[in-house]
Amino acid sequence: MLEGLTAGFIFSLTLYPGAVWLVKLGYGASSRGVLAVGFALFLSQSVWVSLSVPGLRMIAAHLDLLREGVHLFAALVLAYMAWKFFRAERVESLQVRKPVVEPLDLFRNTLKQSLAMPMRLPAVMAILLSTGVFVNHEPTWENVPQIMLGGLVGTLAWWGQFTFLSLAFVKRVPVRITLKSLNKIRPFCSGLFVCLAVIVLLLGF
Repeated sequence: MLEGLTAGFIFSLTLYPGAVWLVKLGYGASSRGVLAVGFALFLSQSVWVSLSVPGLRMIAAHLDLLREGVHLFAALVLAYMAWKFFRAERVESLQVRKPVVEPLDLFRNTLKQSLAMPMRLPAVMAILLSTGVFVNHEPTWENVPQIMLGGLVGTLAWWGQFTFLSLAFVKRVPVRITLKSLNKIRPFCSGLFVCLAVIVLLLGF
C-alpha cells in the first residue's frame, strides 16, 4: 500500500497546471467552483491509477521477458516528464484570464481536459515501477486492491490539501509568497523525475 500511496502522490504532481488553476480559482471563483475543480482533478487521476495498477500487474507477471524494455521505456517517460517541468513557464500572476463559469461546467471542463491530457497512463505506470511496487511484492491479483487503494489515498491527499489551501488560505497569503511557492514546485519536480528515471533503470538493469 505504501508504494501505491507514494506513486499516487507523485502522480498528482504531474498535473501541475491543474494545481495552478485550482489556486487561481481560489481568488476568482466561488467555493463551490474550487470544490468542483478539486474533485474533478482527483477523479481524473483516480481513473488513471485504477487502470494502471491492474495493467502493470499483468506486465509484471511476465516481466522476466520484458524487464529491460519496460524499465527503459519507464525511464524515458520519467525523463520526458522532468524535461516538461524544466521547460514549464513560471507562474507570474494569479489572475484568472478565462471567465469563470458555473461549478458544474468547471467540473465538466476540468474533467475532460485532465482525462484527455497525454502521457497520463504511461506516467503513472512509470512512477509505480520506480517505487518498486512489484519488486517488493509478488505481481498477484491479491496485492492489486491494496496498491490501488494506496494510489487513491495518495491522490486524495494531494488534491485534498490543494483544495483546502485554495479555499482557506489563498486570499490570506500575500500573492508574492503564493507565486514563489508555486514556482518552487517546477524545479523540485524536475529533479524528482530525474531521480525516479535513474531509480527505475537501476531496478530494471
